[in-house]
Amino acid sequence: MNFLSRCMVPSCIAVAAFSVAVSAQTKVVVDPGKKYQVFEGWGSSLCWWAVKAGAWSEENRSKLIGAIADPDTGLGYTIFRYNIGGGDQPGHNHLDKGDGGANVPGYKPTEKGDYDWTADPYQRTIALELAKRVKDPIFEAFSNSPPWWMTKSGCVSGSSDGSDNLKSDYFDDFADYLSEVALHFKTEWGITFRTVEPFNEPSAGWWKANGGQEGCGFKNNQSQMIVELGKALKKKGLFPETSVSAADETNIGDALSQFNRYSAEALSYMFQVNTHSYSGGDSRKALFNAAFAKDKKVWQSETGPLSKNSDEHIALWMAGVILADLRDMKANAWVDWQLGDPAENWRSFVMDHRKQTFTPNARFYMHAAFSRYIRPGSRIIDSDNGNTLAAIRPDNALVLVVRNSGSSDVKYSFDLTAFDKIGSNAKVVRFDLPGSLTPQSDIALSGKSLSMTAKAQTVTTMVIDGAEGGVCKPSEIIPYVKLHNGDWKEATEVEPRKGDSLVIGPHPWEGGRWVWNGPNDFKSTDREIRFKKMDGTMSGYYKAVHTNAVGCESSMTFKIVVDDPDHPFVEPDTTVQDTPVVVLPGLARENANGIIRADAPVQVFDMLGSFLKSMPEFRPQLFRPGIYIVKQGNNIRQVRVR
Repeated sequence: MNFLSRCMVPSCIAVAAFSVAVSAQTKVVVDPGKKYQVFEGWGSSLCWWAVKAGAWSEENRSKLIGAIADPDTGLGYTIFRYNIGGGDQPGHNHLDKGDGGANVPGYKPTEKGDYDWTADPYQRTIALELAKRVKDPIFEAFSNSPPWWMTKSGCVSGSSDGSDNLKSDYFDDFADYLSEVALHFKTEWGITFRTVEPFNEPSAGWWKANGGQEGCGFKNNQSQMIVELGKALKKKGLFPETSVSAADETNIGDALSQFNRYSAEALSYMFQVNTHSYSGGDSRKALFNAAFAKDKKVWQSETGPLSKNSDEHIALWMAGVILADLRDMKANAWVDWQLGDPAENWRSFVMDHRKQTFTPNARFYMHAAFSRYIRPGSRIIDSDNGNTLAAIRPDNALVLVVRNSGSSDVKYSFDLTAFDKIGSNAKVVRFDLPGSLTPQSDIALSGKSLSMTAKAQTVTTMVIDGAEGGVCKPSEIIPYVKLHNGDWKEATEVEPRKGDSLVIGPHPWEGGRWVWNGPNDFKSTDREIRFKKMDGTMSGYYKAVHTNAVGCESSMTFKIVVDDPDHPFVEPDTTVQDTPVVVLPGLARENANGIIRADAPVQVFDMLGSFLKSMPEFRPQLFRPGIYIVKQGNNIRQVRVR
């Protein structure tokens, strides 16, 4: 007699339904062949908490910095945004937010006077101590407002009506100010800002005079400001090691709108797109697609519970923001507004600046569930469930993070069959309310499947060693070329005559990213590249690299030889010895990060022999993945950037 025949029908149905509910699992497929962004790290702005904490005793500061920087017992943050203060007009005493930390001094208090390099000692102290304690930190400088004497209102908190507040003839002055501070930090204090951000929520319209913090409307002419800043950085020898980021809009939709209006010249000085994720979440994917097409990184550079309108616990709510920013916007970095704040929902530490003490809260432990395990250099890969995140670390460990903000436990089954190899068990830690992060029992895999229960109101992190393989499926490139206004032809070799026009327009025609390199430092991120009035100086090899939506690359090289007797084509010599750099005193050295340093300039070429750039040292992070020729005097080697 079977089970159903022994029961009254209503009760049997109820028991059967209960049985199904208990055994039901949510299946999540993890695919390492779908590779997304390389994650650069977690971080925080230094204002305004550092303006206050920098005044603590050395012993108490050291404890706080350990809790921020230590990757095993702290947050393991490696990205820090230093606020270059504008400095308000004497007699203005209204910058009182952040326990008074919002009153950030500027380095040039008057237009005619000298720079005051003793200003802002406390925020700078925290920055310098973080630089010593953190392995491979990334520093960004950002401005909330120009100095008061550059503003229309004479006040660094904004204009009278929230409109743009920089005087129209002070764009170059503001660029000079920001670049001069960046130069001084590098030469005198040993901190090199990778990027300088001239804006903060510039289109919001809420920066008005006599407010509680610095702010400057900058809805118009952002391209002009980016270009002026880029030129100033270049003039002072800082660019491209220090480049421009923009625009730190509070709404992701505003960030997308502004980015789409940036001029080609502005984009040439930009390294990354910065956005806050307070609002405009439905534009996350569109912003990524726009930035990706132009070969720009995306940073989530500031966020918090500004738009929180639910009863969900703040730590679990913020975990949801992290997942959306990394999954949908594919942010290369995730940066919190600030670590310490007077408001409970806005902080990871309760800081008592009078007693010089701090206490981690629930957000600290939630953030640690992500930041201790998904480390800089990890590659975010595909997992087909919005409450999960998957990443492959540089040590080939697979990290899986699961958020459950509901009131009931949820069973998950992770399908890992797309991996060639995977470890046999997962190490597990779990964030629980009211605030803890504790190890759990290991979970044994069944073949290439992992089953686990995500407890209610938790964030669970699992680490599985030995993750290898995954099939990446690049898109096929079809080579199309067109001379004058003729028909499209499939060809990779073209022989135009002098004076001809040429269009190279390969397919796929939509989606993904195109990056071109060619003779005479030719670069483009357009799919179609166009040439007019050609001559022999344009002859050479033009290489297109297409990266599709799942991070798979394919490439094609076009050979263009212009019939021009005045400039005959000569095949480039790409012969190179694949030898290591000879380490001699005063010549060169290579550190653990692959940075090659030399007294003589380093020249970098692509594998077609086209010159890319010259720099004091070869820094891999400035180049896309691939193989490059690095030349130092007579010393030549191939370098692979991953």
